[in-house]
Amino acid sequence: MMDEREPQWYEQARKGPFQEARFTDSSAERVMRRLRAEAEPAPPRSRRMPRVAVMAALILLLLAGAFYLKNGPLGRETPAGVKAPVEEQVKPTDEALKKTAERLMLEQLGQQLPFEKLDRIKMPGQAELIYRENELSDSYAFIWIDAETGEAAAFSMSASVEADDIDKTLINEAGDKLQKLGYTGEFQATGITRYVSYGRTADKTVQVINVVHAAGADINFTNGVYVRASFNVNQKQVSEELKQAGLEALGMLRFSSLADQLTRVVRSTTEGAGDEITLYYGDGRGGDTFVTFDYATRAILDVADYALNLVDLGDSRNDEERGEQLLNMDDAILQSTAAAIADKLYGIRLVEDYMIVKNGSMPGKVTFESRSGAPAIEVSYNLDGVMYSFSVKRETNSL
Repeated sequence: MMDEREPQWYEQARKGPFQEARFTDSSAERVMRRLRAEAEPAPPRSRRMPRVAVMAALILLLLAGAFYLKNGPLGRETPAGVKAPVEEQVKPTDEALKKTAERLMLEQLGQQLPFEKLDRIKMPGQAELIYRENELSDSYAFIWIDAETGEAAAFSMSASVEADDIDKTLINEAGDKLQKLGYTGEFQATGITRYVSYGRTADKTVQVINVVHAAGADINFTNGVYVRASFNVNQKQVSEELKQAGLEALGMLRFSSLADQLTRVVRSTTEGAGDEITLYYGDGRGGDTFVTFDYATRAILDVADYALNLVDLGDSRNDEERGEQLLNMDDAILQSTAAAIADKLYGIRLVEDYMIVKNGSMPGKVTFESRSGAPAIEVSYNLDGVMYSFSVKRETNSL
């Protein structure tokens, strides 16, 4: 975006061709004194211009100097009068904006996505361009361009890249890192998802996230630096004590000891931020059923059984009515019901040490904020008041 401060030559134009006025009031006074002196009788000289002509010439010079200082050279008006004409900048057309957006896509994603639409937004004077096959597509490009200058203001893009088009150096680094983290599968990159964003940070830098996919593994590199990874773990590597702890945690949600079958184990680790292991149960048809532990301490972080949130097919209420009912549930009842489970899961005193905060935009979910600064606890419940998800709130670990 162009600098709004005026260039140096604007100030110079205001001053005129001289750095300071040459014909001042004192100059005029000296001229008048000289004129009076010239008017005194003097001995006649041969070939001398008449005094009247001298006076007339000096007066003309005086008037010409004043005119110059006020109006500048003939044929041009200075900022003291009317500004000189400035060539008006031509605003970019829709086609020009599309060319800019498509060039950005090729530079950042290495491919061009189908054009969807272009909208000009009066405030803040930008054009929004959207590229994708449909609203559910994982490949997309949202680009905002200054409608006056044609410069990119911000963008967010994502696209899938075939394995053959991936930088081999990145593939080798991904395989080595996963093996060091404990991945035991045979690493073979199957593809990559690239996310690119600009305009979100104060320093206005481009952020590029490359997520390399392999069999049962994903690993994230942001601006070329490893950030996090998620990969399957062989069930034989999981201790019986951990498996039993998972079943006991699920039993707290159901108040029963159903024999759930462990189907998958996933480890997620973030550089310098956390290391977790999640045990998944069941066939997944009724929703995710899982328990997440801190990898080092084995402390429970999450427990959920989304099968408990299935909506009765005979229920005639719409989503808005269900949401209103969930929000209107008594806080004290929700807090005491959640405490019966949370206190055992996390070794806390939910009623005494936490405050309940309802989520108006997500009915059926509440957050218990600690009075002492401990991590918050997020809880989900259904229309019957049954708690089906508990989670220690922490920074997102998504790829």
